[in-house]
Amino acid sequence: MIRIIIAVTSVLFLYSCEEEKKETTPEAEATIESTKKHEERTEKIENIIYNIPSPTETVSILKRAGAKYVFEFPNDPLNVENYQTTAQKGLNMGVYGADLTYATVFNKTTETSFYLNCVTKMGKKLNVENVFNERVNERIQDNVDNRDSMQVIINETFWELDAYLKEQERENVSALIIVGGWIESLYIATQFVKLNPENLEMKQRVAEQKYSLKNLIGLVKGYESKAGMEDVFNTLDELKSIFDEIIETKEKASSQNNSDVIMIGNKITLEMSDELLKKIIVRVEEIRNEIVN
Repeated sequence: MIRIIIAVTSVLFLYSCEEEKKETTPEAEATIESTKKHEERTEKIENIIYNIPSPTETVSILKRAGAKYVFEFPNDPLNVENYQTTAQKGLNMGVYGADLTYATVFNKTTETSFYLNCVTKMGKKLNVENVFNERVNERIQDNVDNRDSMQVIINETFWELDAYLKEQERENVSALIIVGGWIESLYIATQFVKLNPENLEMKQRVAEQKYSLKNLIGLVKGYESKAGMEDVFNTLDELKSIFDEIIETKEKASSQNNSDVIMIGNKITLEMSDELLKKIIVRVEEIRNEIVN
């Protein structure tokens, strides 16, 4: 039985706000209400995205835990021509983005070029070549031997891509890219666990995705009506039912920092049996192969 402890500290902010009331027409009120709902939805989505780990974060943690680069893990670059539907293109843009990060973190120059080429091609398929343009390619080629700079450039470019898709009212495509990147990162993590069954830190990274998956489903749920999104939602929801088998227990915990300030929050313990871990590994591999094949 794997027991993983996560410390969660809660901080409460109190605030007050007073607005001057103004008379408005029904039409103006409707516009204000529509704008308010749009802003609330945008804020909710942004909060969800910020709580989903990026491929860079996941791969970097795996490397610190002792992972090595395995050439067979990433998606085959030759598959890049196979994706035709919006769902296929969006998901595999995320997959190749995660593979690009994987190669970058491990300083694999040749593989970085391969996956940069894949991401660029997927950008053209998605009509976002103005984001993954020649300037970005040149920046990456100029810094290909500088891992830290590469990670910054890749992260910045994907954030620019997310912003561009939102401007184009194609948020569902952005959601697909995030899902694809998350699945590929989780796939790589579970494959490392298969190779390193005694590595507790790698297992912990897999177990913690219980929370990321909940956020991911919240992101996708708003786009179920878009083509292909219902299947993606159902797949993630089915995966969640497996992650829900991870036993979570909470207990009050407190700690004291150097300023003698006592922080009170919850200590969360996750328990995952070896049998459950195997079930997660198998299902993640199946989902990932359905995406890339």
